[in-house]
Amino acid sequence: MAEPPDWRLQTTERALNRLERQGFAWEFLRRNPDYRRDYDRLRGASSPDGSPAPHWGVRFPDRSRPLCS
Repeated sequence: MAEPPDWRLQTTERALNRLERQGFAWEFLRRNPDYRRDYDRLRGASSPDGSPAPHWGVRFPDRSRPLCS
């Protein structure tokens, strides 16, 4: 998983402030070091329901995209 942009940068802060709840929750989760470690460890592996990390309560129907480039 690529390193997310620094939330303290003004451009990132503005982008985060425009997000709906679901988008903000994703940005919060992807900065969690435990989640990132699990994601990297389980990438490519999947559970029967198609979720790479079912205990996080998320599913990935499409590839994630960065908030800003």
